[in-house]
Amino acid sequence: MTSQALDEIKIGGLGSSRKRVEDDRFIRGKGNYTDDIVLPGMLHMEILRSPLPHARIKSIDASRAWEIPGVHLVLTGEMMATRNLAWMPTLSYDTQAVLATDKVRFQGQEVACVIADDPYVAKDACEAIEVDYEPLPVVVSPWQGLAPDAPVIRDDKTGQADNVIYNWEVGDEAGTDRAFEQADVISKLELHYPRSHPSPIECCGSVADFNRATSRLTVYMTTQAPHIIRAAVAMVAELPEQMIRIVSPDIGGGFGNKVPIYPGYVCSILASILLERPVKWIEDKTGNLISTGFARDVYLKGEMALRRDGKILGVRMHTDADHGAFFADAQPSKFKIGLIHSAFAAYDVPVAHLTARGVYTNKAPGGVAYRCSFRVTEAMFFQERMVQEAANDLGMD
Repeated sequence: MTSQALDEIKIGGLGSSRKRVEDDRFIRGKGNYTDDIVLPGMLHMEILRSPLPHARIKSIDASRAWEIPGVHLVLTGEMMATRNLAWMPTLSYDTQAVLATDKVRFQGQEVACVIADDPYVAKDACEAIEVDYEPLPVVVSPWQGLAPDAPVIRDDKTGQADNVIYNWEVGDEAGTDRAFEQADVISKLELHYPRSHPSPIECCGSVADFNRATSRLTVYMTTQAPHIIRAAVAMVAELPEQMIRIVSPDIGGGFGNKVPIYPGYVCSILASILLERPVKWIEDKTGNLISTGFARDVYLKGEMALRRDGKILGVRMHTDADHGAFFADAQPSKFKIGLIHSAFAAYDVPVAHLTARGVYTNKAPGGVAYRCSFRVTEAMFFQERMVQEAANDLGMD
C-alpha cells in the first residue's frame, strides 16, 4: 500500500479532523435555501392565525379577501373538510387540525390561508378575513388541565372526557416501596424543565409544485426528516409515495424544530393541487415562535431512598408533561418524557419506579427532540439534580 493510500485511511478514520466542504458557497452567498427557490408561475401563501388561545369559531367571512386583486384562493377549515383535509395525523399517532373548524386550541393556530400573486397581497387579504370567536376558558398548565372543572380541549376526539393524553410507567413499584421502607434518609426534589423554542434563523417554509400532467408532486421544504414527511404527505394528499419528491435544500438551523409536519406544508400542497401552479409558503418569525414545535415543558418530581453511607437503595420519579393542544411529538421514543427511564443510568440504582402523564393544554404543540437529545437531556438533568440533593441531605460530596 502506498504512503498516499495510508494517509487517506488515516484522514478518514474515526475521530479524525475533516475539512468542511460547504463553506465556500456559503461565504460567497451561494447557499440554496427554500426561499431562494423561484419557479415559473409561482404563487405565494400567507396564514391567518388565531389571536386567542381557546375559542369557539362561530363564523368565518372571507368575502373581502376574495375581492382583493391578485388573490387566487382562500382556504378555510370548512373547505379543507370537504376534501377530508381539515385534520392530519401527527408523528405521535394523534390528530392535529390543519385549519381550525370547530374551535381554536392555542394562540397562533392556523385558521385560514390566502394564496396570491405575491406575499404582500396575501398578507393584506389575510387581514381582510373576519372571524367571529366565542372565547372559552384557557388551560395553560397541566395542573389546570387536570382540574375537575377544566374545559375539555380535545372535545373533537370521540371518548375524550378529560385532558389526559396518556399514563405510562416502568420499573418495579413493589420493590421500590420496600427499598423506601428500609431507607435511613429520603431525599425529595421537584423541578420544572421550562418550555423552550429551538428558534432557528430560517423559519419553516415550503414550495409545493404539483404537475397535473404527470400526477407528480415535488415539495421543496425546510425539513429535517424528508422521508417521514413524504409518507405523511402521501397519506394526506392521497398520492402514492413514488409520485412524491421531497427536496430538503440548505437549512438555516433546525434543532428538531423542522422534523414535525406543519399545517403550512399541507395547505401549500393542497393549493398547488387545486391551482395547478407552484405555491410558496415562507413562515415569518412571529409565526415560527408562536406556533411551531416547542421542546421540554415537563414537571419532574422525585424521591431517592438512601443509606447514611451514601448507598442508593431506590428511586421514585413522576413526570407531568405539557403537550399543548395536540400530541405532536417528533421523536423516536413513545412519550414526551422519552428516554426518561435512562435516568440514573450513571449510578448504581438497584430498583426504581418511574411514571409519566401527558396533558393537553392551550399552548402550541410541543415535543420536538430539541438539539437531538431525544429526551436524554431531561433524564440527565433530573438525575444530577436528584443526586446533588441527596448529597446535600447526607452532608456528602
